Amino acid sequence: MNIGVVVLRGCWDSGVTTVLDVLRTANAARRQTDPEIPAITAVTVSPTREPVPTAGGLLAPVDLTLEECAADDTVDVLLVPALAADGPATLVDALMREDVRALRTALRDRASEGRELAAACTGTFVLAEAGLLDGRRATTSWWLYDTFRRRHPGVRLDVSRMVVRDGAITTAGAAFAHIDLAMSLVARVSPQLARTTAAALLIDERPADSMRAVTGYLADDDPLVTDFERWVRANLAREITVADAALALGTTRRTLERRVRERLDTTPYAVVRRLRAERADHLRRTTSLTETDIAPQVGYRNAGSLRALRECGDDDTTPR
Repeated sequence: MNIGVVVLRGCWDSGVTTVLDVLRTANAARRQTDPEIPAITAVTVSPTREPVPTAGGLLAPVDLTLEECAADDTVDVLLVPALAADGPATLVDALMREDVRALRTALRDRASEGRELAAACTGTFVLAEAGLLDGRRATTSWWLYDTFRRRHPGVRLDVSRMVVRDGAITTAGAAFAHIDLAMSLVARVSPQLARTTAAALLIDERPADSMRAVTGYLADDDPLVTDFERWVRANLAREITVADAALALGTTRRTLERRVRERLDTTPYAVVRRLRAERADHLRRTTSLTETDIAPQVGYRNAGSLRALRECGDDDTTPR
Protein backbone atom coordinates (compact mmCIF):
# COMPACT_ATOMS: atom_id res chain seq x y z
CA MET A 1 0.00 0.00 0.00
CA ASN A 2 1.33 3.43 -0.96
CA ILE A 3 -0.14 6.40 0.92
CA GLY A 4 -0.03 9.92 -0.51
CA VAL A 5 0.14 12.35 2.44
CA VAL A 6 -1.00 15.83 1.46
CA VAL A 7 1.10 18.74 2.73
CA LEU A 8 -0.36 22.25 2.51
CA ARG A 9 0.86 25.61 3.76
CA GLY A 10 0.22 25.84 7.49
CA CYS A 11 -0.55 22.14 7.89
CA TRP A 12 -0.39 20.74 11.42
CA ASP A 13 3.19 19.49 11.87
CA SER A 14 2.37 16.47 14.02
CA GLY A 15 -0.44 15.45 11.69
CA VAL A 16 1.98 14.98 8.81
CA THR A 17 4.91 13.60 10.78
CA THR A 18 2.81 11.20 12.87
CA VAL A 19 1.28 9.57 9.80
CA LEU A 20 4.68 9.27 8.11
CA ASP A 21 6.31 7.86 11.26
CA VAL A 22 3.61 5.23 11.78
CA LEU A 23 3.71 4.10 8.15
CA ARG A 24 7.52 3.95 8.07
CA THR A 25 7.63 2.05 11.35
CA ALA A 26 5.09 -0.43 9.98
CA ASN A 27 7.14 -0.99 6.86
CA ALA A 28 10.27 -1.61 8.94
CA ALA A 29 8.33 -3.96 11.24
CA ARG A 30 7.45 -6.19 8.30
CA ARG A 31 10.89 -7.82 8.60
CA GLN A 32 10.16 -9.22 12.07
CA THR A 33 6.47 -9.95 11.37
CA ASP A 34 6.49 -11.49 7.88
CA PRO A 35 8.63 -10.07 5.05
CA GLU A 36 6.00 -11.24 2.58
CA ILE A 37 3.43 -8.76 3.90
CA PRO A 38 3.08 -6.10 1.17
CA ALA A 39 5.25 -3.02 1.62
CA ILE A 40 3.70 0.09 3.14
CA THR A 41 5.17 3.26 1.70
CA ALA A 42 4.36 6.96 1.83
CA VAL A 43 4.93 9.97 -0.40
CA THR A 44 4.17 13.62 0.20
CA VAL A 45 1.79 15.37 -2.20
CA SER A 46 1.11 19.08 -2.74
CA PRO A 47 -0.18 21.40 -5.49
CA THR A 48 3.39 22.37 -6.47
CA ARG A 49 6.92 20.97 -6.07
CA GLU A 50 8.03 23.77 -3.75
CA PRO A 51 8.79 22.71 -0.15
CA VAL A 52 5.80 23.51 2.05
CA PRO A 53 6.08 25.55 5.28
CA THR A 54 4.14 23.91 8.11
CA ALA A 55 2.35 25.68 10.95
CA GLY A 56 5.46 25.24 13.11
CA GLY A 57 7.84 26.60 10.49
CA LEU A 58 9.24 23.32 9.17
CA LEU A 59 9.74 22.85 5.45
CA ALA A 60 8.10 19.67 4.17
CA PRO A 61 9.61 18.29 0.96
CA VAL A 62 7.20 17.33 -1.83
CA ASP A 63 7.48 14.02 -3.70
CA LEU A 64 4.55 14.42 -6.10
CA THR A 65 2.37 17.29 -7.29
CA LEU A 66 -1.39 16.79 -7.28
CA GLU A 67 -1.26 16.44 -11.05
CA GLU A 68 1.46 13.80 -10.85
CA CYS A 69 -0.43 11.97 -8.11
CA ALA A 70 -3.55 11.85 -10.29
CA ALA A 71 -1.56 10.13 -13.01
CA ASP A 72 0.24 7.80 -10.60
CA ASP A 73 -1.64 4.52 -10.16
CA THR A 74 0.74 3.45 -7.39
CA VAL A 75 -0.80 5.88 -4.85
CA ASP A 76 -3.51 3.76 -3.23
CA VAL A 77 -4.85 6.25 -0.69
CA LEU A 78 -4.65 10.06 -0.67
CA LEU A 79 -4.67 11.29 2.92
CA VAL A 80 -5.39 14.86 4.08
CA PRO A 81 -3.89 15.68 7.52
CA ALA A 82 -5.08 18.58 9.67
CA LEU A 83 -4.92 22.21 8.64
CA ALA A 84 -3.76 24.34 11.56
CA ALA A 85 -6.65 26.40 12.93
CA ASP A 86 -7.30 27.92 16.35
CA GLY A 87 -11.03 28.28 15.79
CA PRO A 88 -13.86 28.08 13.24
CA ALA A 89 -13.05 31.46 11.68
CA THR A 90 -9.41 30.65 10.89
CA LEU A 91 -10.44 27.23 9.62
CA VAL A 92 -12.97 28.74 7.21
CA ASP A 93 -10.30 31.19 6.00
CA ALA A 94 -7.95 28.27 5.33
CA LEU A 95 -10.62 26.36 3.43
CA MET A 96 -11.03 29.28 1.04
CA ARG A 97 -7.34 29.40 0.05
CA GLU A 98 -6.33 28.71 -3.55
CA ASP A 99 -4.21 25.67 -2.69
CA VAL A 100 -7.06 24.11 -0.72
CA ARG A 101 -9.44 24.76 -3.62
CA ALA A 102 -7.01 22.98 -5.92
CA LEU A 103 -6.90 20.06 -3.50
CA ARG A 104 -10.70 19.87 -3.39
CA THR A 105 -10.79 19.57 -7.18
CA ALA A 106 -8.16 16.82 -7.10
CA LEU A 107 -10.11 14.97 -4.41
CA ARG A 108 -13.33 15.10 -6.41
CA ASP A 109 -11.54 13.80 -9.49
CA ARG A 110 -10.02 10.97 -7.50
CA ALA A 111 -13.34 10.08 -5.90
CA SER A 112 -15.04 9.99 -9.32
CA GLU A 113 -12.56 7.26 -10.29
CA GLY A 114 -13.44 5.23 -7.19
CA ARG A 115 -10.02 5.78 -5.62
CA GLU A 116 -9.54 5.89 -1.85
CA LEU A 117 -9.37 8.99 0.32
CA ALA A 118 -8.71 9.65 4.00
CA ALA A 119 -8.55 12.66 6.29
CA ALA A 120 -8.05 13.50 9.96
CA CYS A 121 -9.04 16.33 12.27
CA THR A 122 -9.65 19.58 10.35
CA GLY A 123 -8.62 17.78 7.17
CA THR A 124 -12.07 16.17 7.22
CA PHE A 125 -13.51 19.60 6.39
CA VAL A 126 -11.63 19.56 3.09
CA LEU A 127 -13.38 16.33 2.08
CA ALA A 128 -16.71 17.76 3.21
CA GLU A 129 -16.19 21.02 1.32
CA ALA A 130 -15.53 18.96 -1.80
CA GLY A 131 -18.97 17.38 -1.36
CA LEU A 132 -17.51 13.93 -0.84
CA LEU A 133 -19.02 13.19 2.59
CA ASP A 134 -22.67 13.97 1.85
CA GLY A 135 -24.79 10.97 2.78
CA ARG A 136 -21.78 9.18 4.26
CA ARG A 137 -20.82 8.31 7.82
CA ALA A 138 -17.85 10.36 8.99
CA THR A 139 -16.19 11.83 12.06
CA THR A 140 -14.27 15.02 12.80
CA SER A 141 -12.71 16.94 15.69
CA TRP A 142 -15.14 17.07 18.60
CA TRP A 143 -14.50 20.78 19.23
CA LEU A 144 -15.57 21.61 15.68
CA TYR A 145 -18.71 19.48 15.76
CA ASP A 146 -21.14 22.40 15.67
CA THR A 147 -19.27 24.14 12.86
CA PHE A 148 -19.14 20.95 10.83
CA ARG A 149 -22.84 20.26 11.40
CA ARG A 150 -23.86 23.75 10.29
CA ARG A 151 -21.73 23.71 7.13
CA HIS A 152 -22.44 20.11 6.16
CA PRO A 153 -25.83 18.94 7.45
CA GLY A 154 -25.90 16.12 4.88
CA VAL A 155 -23.04 14.24 6.53
CA ARG A 156 -23.92 11.44 8.98
CA LEU A 157 -21.53 12.68 11.64
CA ASP A 158 -20.41 10.38 14.48
CA VAL A 159 -17.85 11.97 16.81
CA SER A 160 -18.12 9.07 19.26
CA ARG A 161 -15.73 7.06 17.09
CA MET A 162 -12.07 7.83 16.44
CA VAL A 163 -11.99 6.37 12.92
CA VAL A 164 -14.94 5.91 10.56
CA ARG A 165 -14.72 4.16 7.22
CA ASP A 166 -17.55 4.47 4.72
CA GLY A 167 -16.81 2.89 1.36
CA ALA A 168 -13.66 4.37 -0.16
CA ILE A 169 -13.43 7.23 2.38
CA THR A 170 -11.95 7.04 5.89
CA THR A 171 -12.12 9.90 8.39
CA ALA A 172 -10.55 10.32 11.82
CA GLY A 173 -11.27 12.64 14.75
CA ALA A 174 -9.07 15.09 16.66
CA ALA A 175 -5.37 15.81 16.24
CA PHE A 176 -3.95 12.64 17.79
CA ALA A 177 -6.38 10.55 15.73
CA HIS A 178 -3.75 10.79 12.99
CA ILE A 179 -2.17 7.83 14.82
CA ASP A 180 -5.41 5.87 14.68
CA LEU A 181 -5.97 6.73 11.03
CA ALA A 182 -2.49 5.56 10.07
CA MET A 183 -2.87 2.41 12.18
CA SER A 184 -6.22 1.64 10.55
CA LEU A 185 -4.51 1.73 7.15
CA VAL A 186 -1.76 -0.58 8.39
CA ALA A 187 -4.39 -2.96 9.80
CA ARG A 188 -6.05 -3.19 6.40
CA VAL A 189 -2.78 -4.55 5.03
CA SER A 190 -2.21 -6.85 8.02
CA PRO A 191 -3.76 -6.87 11.51
CA GLN A 192 -0.73 -8.84 12.66
CA LEU A 193 1.60 -6.12 11.38
CA ALA A 194 -0.55 -3.46 13.03
CA ARG A 195 -0.07 -5.08 16.43
CA THR A 196 3.70 -5.29 15.89
CA THR A 197 3.73 -1.64 14.86
CA ALA A 198 1.69 -0.59 17.88
CA ALA A 199 4.12 -2.43 20.15
CA ALA A 200 7.12 -0.81 18.45
CA LEU A 201 5.60 2.65 18.92
CA LEU A 202 4.45 1.86 22.48
CA ILE A 203 0.84 2.63 21.62
CA ASP A 204 -0.88 0.91 24.50
CA GLU A 205 -4.09 0.65 26.46
CA ARG A 206 -3.05 2.21 29.75
CA PRO A 207 -6.13 3.64 31.50
CA ALA A 208 -4.74 7.15 31.94
CA ASP A 209 -7.00 9.84 30.49
CA SER A 210 -4.06 11.20 28.49
CA MET A 211 -3.81 7.90 26.62
CA ARG A 212 -7.47 7.36 25.81
CA ALA A 213 -7.39 9.87 22.95
CA VAL A 214 -4.71 7.95 21.08
CA THR A 215 -5.81 4.36 21.50
CA GLY A 216 -8.81 4.25 19.20
CA TYR A 217 -7.11 1.74 16.95
CA LEU A 218 -6.32 -0.66 19.78
CA ALA A 219 -9.81 -0.28 21.18
CA ASP A 220 -11.09 -1.74 17.91
CA ASP A 221 -8.30 -4.29 17.56
CA ASP A 222 -9.35 -7.93 17.68
CA PRO A 223 -6.77 -10.55 18.78
CA LEU A 224 -8.85 -13.30 17.17
CA VAL A 225 -8.51 -11.68 13.76
CA THR A 226 -4.77 -11.21 14.32
CA ASP A 227 -4.42 -14.86 15.33
CA PHE A 228 -6.45 -15.92 12.29
CA GLU A 229 -4.10 -14.07 9.97
CA ARG A 230 -1.06 -15.59 11.68
CA TRP A 231 -2.55 -19.10 11.44
CA VAL A 232 -3.41 -18.70 7.76
CA ARG A 233 0.09 -17.46 6.91
CA ALA A 234 1.54 -20.54 8.62
CA ASN A 235 -0.77 -22.91 6.74
CA LEU A 236 -0.94 -21.48 3.22
CA ALA A 237 0.41 -24.66 1.59
CA ARG A 238 -2.43 -26.82 2.90
CA GLU A 239 -6.14 -26.85 2.20
CA ILE A 240 -7.74 -24.27 4.46
CA THR A 241 -11.33 -24.20 5.63
CA VAL A 242 -12.91 -21.69 7.97
CA ALA A 243 -14.01 -24.58 10.18
CA ASP A 244 -10.40 -25.82 10.50
CA ALA A 245 -9.20 -22.33 11.32
CA ALA A 246 -11.90 -21.83 13.94
CA LEU A 247 -11.06 -25.17 15.57
CA ALA A 248 -7.33 -24.32 15.66
CA LEU A 249 -8.10 -20.95 17.23
CA GLY A 250 -10.52 -22.33 19.81
CA THR A 251 -13.61 -20.57 18.52
CA THR A 252 -16.64 -21.30 16.36
CA ARG A 253 -16.90 -20.78 12.63
CA ARG A 254 -19.75 -18.33 13.10
CA THR A 255 -17.76 -16.26 15.61
CA LEU A 256 -14.69 -16.18 13.36
CA GLU A 257 -16.73 -15.13 10.33
CA ARG A 258 -18.48 -12.41 12.32
CA ARG A 259 -15.30 -11.01 13.86
CA VAL A 260 -13.43 -10.95 10.53
CA ARG A 261 -16.39 -9.23 8.89
CA GLU A 262 -16.60 -6.62 11.68
CA ARG A 263 -12.86 -5.91 11.74
CA LEU A 264 -11.89 -6.21 8.08
CA ASP A 265 -15.21 -5.78 6.27
CA THR A 266 -14.65 -9.00 4.32
CA THR A 267 -14.93 -12.78 4.72
CA PRO A 268 -12.36 -15.27 6.07
CA TYR A 269 -12.17 -16.89 2.63
CA ALA A 270 -11.36 -13.51 1.06
CA VAL A 271 -8.56 -13.07 3.63
CA VAL A 272 -7.15 -16.50 2.76
CA ARG A 273 -7.26 -15.70 -0.94
CA ARG A 274 -5.55 -12.34 -0.43
CA LEU A 275 -2.77 -13.87 1.65
CA ARG A 276 -2.25 -16.60 -0.95
CA ALA A 277 -2.04 -14.00 -3.70
CA GLU A 278 0.48 -11.99 -1.66
CA ARG A 279 2.67 -15.05 -1.02
CA ALA A 280 2.54 -16.07 -4.68
CA ASP A 281 3.47 -12.57 -5.78
CA HIS A 282 6.37 -12.51 -3.32
CA LEU A 283 7.70 -15.82 -4.67
CA ARG A 284 7.41 -14.58 -8.26
CA ARG A 285 9.43 -11.48 -7.43
CA THR A 286 12.08 -13.05 -5.24
CA THR A 287 12.68 -16.51 -6.72
CA SER A 288 13.07 -18.22 -10.08
CA LEU A 289 10.17 -20.58 -9.35
CA THR A 290 7.61 -21.16 -12.08
CA GLU A 291 3.86 -20.84 -11.61
CA THR A 292 3.73 -24.64 -11.46
CA ASP A 293 6.28 -24.62 -8.61
CA ILE A 294 4.56 -21.81 -6.72
CA ALA A 295 1.01 -23.17 -6.87
CA PRO A 296 1.39 -25.95 -4.25
CA GLN A 297 3.31 -23.62 -1.94
CA VAL A 298 0.25 -21.39 -1.66
CA GLY A 299 -2.34 -24.16 -1.50
CA TYR A 300 -3.32 -24.58 -5.15
CA ARG A 301 -3.19 -27.76 -7.17
CA ASN A 302 -1.79 -26.32 -10.39
CA ALA A 303 -0.76 -23.16 -12.23
CA GLY A 304 -4.24 -22.80 -13.71
CA SER A 305 -5.81 -22.52 -10.28
CA LEU A 306 -3.15 -20.01 -9.30
CA ARG A 307 -3.89 -17.88 -12.35
CA ALA A 308 -7.59 -18.04 -11.46
CA LEU A 309 -6.67 -16.67 -8.03
CA ARG A 310 -5.16 -13.59 -9.67
CA GLU A 311 -8.24 -13.03 -11.81
CA CYS A 312 -11.13 -13.93 -9.50
CA GLY A 313 -11.43 -10.62 -7.65
CA ASP A 314 -12.85 -10.46 -4.12
CA ASP A 315 -15.86 -12.78 -4.05
CA ASP A 316 -16.59 -15.19 -1.21
CA THR A 317 -15.39 -18.46 -2.72
CA THR A 318 -11.94 -19.94 -2.91
CA PRO A 319 -11.10 -21.66 -6.24
CA ARG A 320 -8.84 -24.69 -5.88
